[in-house]
Amino acid sequence: MEVYEKINLYLKDKKMSKKEFAERLIQLEVKLKNTGSVPSENTIYAYLNGRIGIKIELIPYIAEVLNIPEQLLFDDSARARKIFLKYLAESITSEEKEFLKAKVCEDKITSSVPKDRFYAIQDLLIYAPDVFLNELERTLKEYKDLTLKFRK
Repeated sequence: MEVYEKINLYLKDKKMSKKEFAERLIQLEVKLKNTGSVPSENTIYAYLNGRIGIKIELIPYIAEVLNIPEQLLFDDSARARKIFLKYLAESITSEEKEFLKAKVCEDKITSSVPKDRFYAIQDLLIYAPDVFLNELERTLKEYKDLTLKFRK
């Protein structure tokens, strides 16, 4: 399946018209490298109909308008998604890791620790010495490992 066909599928899925898509893409003020200008509505329609090839510099902006990762425009099979996740896992930042944990363990977090208590403990941690924080982190990791081990 060609990229323009996938874009059209996502447009249907999101109930977005080609006109609305073109307007949103134009609003992002993407400048094409060869012309130095924003693509016209007619040019975007030509991309969507497959009459002309989509310029590579438009891909991130198209994904942004569709609110999807760029990778899905090329291959959204389970195999490709797994490869993509593996790639991300190799270079994941702590902020991204926390985001994923929050999404994956959302039900566990909300049900076991009241938010007020969690934030109260978090506020008190600034007064703890490094030795205590290191020990606390080690202990909490052990609890986590045990919990995950017995859930399997």
